[in-house]
Parts: sequence; structure tokens; C-alpha cells
Amino acid sequence: MTLRPGLLYFAYGCNMDADFLADLLGVELAPGWPAEVRGWRLAFNKGGEGDAGASVFANLAEGERCRICGVVYRIPRGALVSLDEFEQAPEHYRRETLWVEPMGRRARQAALVYIAQPKWIVAEGQPDEAYFRRLLNGAAAHGLPKGYLDWLRAQAQGTAEEPYRGSR
Repeated sequence: MTLRPGLLYFAYGCNMDADFLADLLGVELAPGWPAEVRGWRLAFNKGGEGDAGASVFANLAEGERCRICGVVYRIPRGALVSLDEFEQAPEHYRRETLWVEPMGRRARQAALVYIAQPKWIVAEGQPDEAYFRRLLNGAAAHGLPKGYLDWLRAQAQGTAEEPYRGSR
């Protein structure tokens, strides 16, 4: 087995879309793999500024007995500059490291995630259609669990009543 250089990045929003992320980073990505993080939930409570001021974006929020599904990518360290610029880190989002549990694999892995800075947290809302479509496409393409995809679709329709807790 050859160890590939780079770091692990857990995408849970529009960056789950591999084509979008590869274009954003300006690199060819190796395939990502589905994973989940326990004790956190997906929240659409990261506000924007300027033309995006009325929009909300994906964020991680702590949630007891919750889980969030996403995609882990191995990205080159040099790509962090582009990722930080896109996420407007450290002003809008901060980098954290969380334990992710790859689906279909046993070992937990430490992965980089972006969590919104407190001053950018707003009331939860609905992201715009294009953003949500990219998020759903990335989630489906990576084989995230059907229950999670159904929950995401309910989120898009405004009918999801509680955070995703999974089926385990």
C-alpha cells in the first residue's frame, strides 16, 4: 500500500460535489469516501455577506445523539490556501479537526472540517436552490445512506422536523 501525501478533509456541504471541489482547488482529486461524524448535525445557519447576505450555508452544529454524513477527500496541503479563501477562513469559518468514521471501514480518522465562526451564525433557514442541488448531487454520488438523502430532501422542502440521527 502506498501512503498518499496530503490531509483528510471532511466535506458536508456543497464541497461534497467532487467536480465543484476539484475546480475550486485547481487539482485532480482522488475519489472521496463516505463518512459520518457523531455528536454533530448539519445546520443551515451560516450567514453570508454582500450579495449573499440573505443566503444561508451549511455548517456543523453540536447535537447530542446526532450525526452528520459527508465525504472525506485527501487533498494536497497546498490546496488549503484555495479552500481557506473559498470558506473565507478564518474570518467566516474556522478549521477544526474531528474524528470521522468512514462508512464500510473500521478505523476512525482525523479530518479537517470548517465550522462557522460565532459572529456569522444566523437563524436556521433554507439555502438557495443551486447550493442545495450541488450538496444533494455530491451526497448521492458518494453513496451516502438513503435515510440521510431522504432527510436532506426533506430539509430542501422545509419538512424535516428534527436533526438526522441515523439508523443505528
